[in-house]
Amino acid sequence: MTTFIIAVLSIIFSVMAQFLLKSGVQGLSFNELNSVVPLIRNWKVLAGFACYSTAAIIWLKVLSEWDVSKAYPMMGLGFVVALLVDILYGEVITVTRIIGIITIFAGVLIISKS
Repeated sequence: MTTFIIAVLSIIFSVMAQFLLKSGVQGLSFNELNSVVPLIRNWKVLAGFACYSTAAIIWLKVLSEWDVSKAYPMMGLGFVVALLVDILYGEVITVTRIIGIITIFAGVLIISKS
């Protein structure tokens, strides 16, 4: 497996974590968010943290292979993956957001070639 594919796998786990955490806290009141108990009883929140942990462990392999100045900008691919998931969920995507994400993606491609 190439380092690029490993990086993308880490990014996918990170994006999954974001969506699981969002889904897990939706509908909770402000008071519930200030308490740990409702959060640790929520499987989506726990799964989100598990995905973040997995992403971090996978990311260690990327950092062992690439300079940070090359690896870290790859995290910008998370915007692209999140956009694709947003589309699947039927969220409204503006033209401005698409242009911004295309710009980020182009930058990631340029850096990945260096």
